[in-house]
Amino acid sequence: MSRPSSLAGSDEEEQTNYHTPDETGLTKSQKVALVAAWSIVKKDLVTHGRNIFVMFFEEYPQYLDYFDFATGSVGDLGENRSLHAHALNVMNFIGTLIDYGLNDPALLKCSLAKLVRNHRKRNVTKEDVGAVGGVIMRYCLKALEQHRTKTLEEAFGAFLGTVAAAFE
Repeated sequence: MSRPSSLAGSDEEEQTNYHTPDETGLTKSQKVALVAAWSIVKKDLVTHGRNIFVMFFEEYPQYLDYFDFATGSVGDLGENRSLHAHALNVMNFIGTLIDYGLNDPALLKCSLAKLVRNHRKRNVTKEDVGAVGGVIMRYCLKALEQHRTKTLEEAFGAFLGTVAAAFE
């Protein structure tokens, strides 16, 4: 029995849409991979956030001056509660973008616009956000090593690229 003409080709169209980026910059398959991976990361946002920021400052110590919690050496930052609080805010924001923004491009756009407004006051550039994004991606992919796929790598790259592009 043949399908109604209004549904003909819908499987093929769905398959194509599954691998075509939408206005978020991600494909459906990348969104699925990123949401699943983030569900693991968000079980311990404080630890992951702290580790990401310590890694960031180890790689880019010149950014210490951007933050009011940056007293002492990079080695001391792992115990700095102010850094923990900032890292938790960042991780919660990323989680909101992943859990809600990827399914609601208007919310994603508004959230990113607010991020840009708040960070422009401190002269944060696209390159600065790209540096943080690179550390986030490398850290998360390493932490999720047993779940790592090419799609997940591409998803992190596309997602963090969308965040950085908001600063253009």
